[in-house]
Amino acid sequence: MALEFFGDPKKVADRIATEKLAESKKIVDEAYSAAQKLLQESYRTSLVELKKNISEKFQEMSGALKSYESMLALEAKKKILEKRNSIIDQVIADAIEAIKKGKKEDWYRLFIKNVVDALSLDAQSYGVLVVYASEEDRDLVRDTVSGYDSIELADEPIEILGGLVATNKDGSVKLNYTIDQIIKENEVYLRGVASESLFGGRYI
Repeated sequence: MALEFFGDPKKVADRIATEKLAESKKIVDEAYSAAQKLLQESYRTSLVELKKNISEKFQEMSGALKSYESMLALEAKKKILEKRNSIIDQVIADAIEAIKKGKKEDWYRLFIKNVVDALSLDAQSYGVLVVYASEEDRDLVRDTVSGYDSIELADEPIEILGGLVATNKDGSVKLNYTIDQIIKENEVYLRGVASESLFGGRYI
């Protein structure tokens, strides 16, 4: 049986070629669009991830910087406190030296007299008391206690800044009326006074 053709075969071939070309172009366009979309999505994802990483690194660095700043501030404060304490220590030392130099003055004689008076009252409870003084105070103390039957000066001196230490005869009672003890008991207060005078506040 013979094949029958209707219309111009060349036109049919051209139409088919055109349709196939259009279809192919459409497929390519769709593929290109899909690729572009995928690329854009990848770009956005990468950008978001990059921003996230930058933000995290910034936070990390910011935290490290704040930590470093805090450390520097703490170190600075520590050095200031060390310097202040060093100055206060020197002031206290100078005050103690002034006390040593002032022991020949009337205030110290009166101080020793008041201590001996207080010890004479203590002797009513503890019996005869033996008092110990520094080497440089022995003459002053000997003269001061000479009028008290209940108080005796020990034969040996002791290492103290000033004042007296007293014990009863058997040594079971010890009374500390030294300047050393007064300074020790009032150290915080004295340092506060020095700080207030030097720096305008009791900050030690």
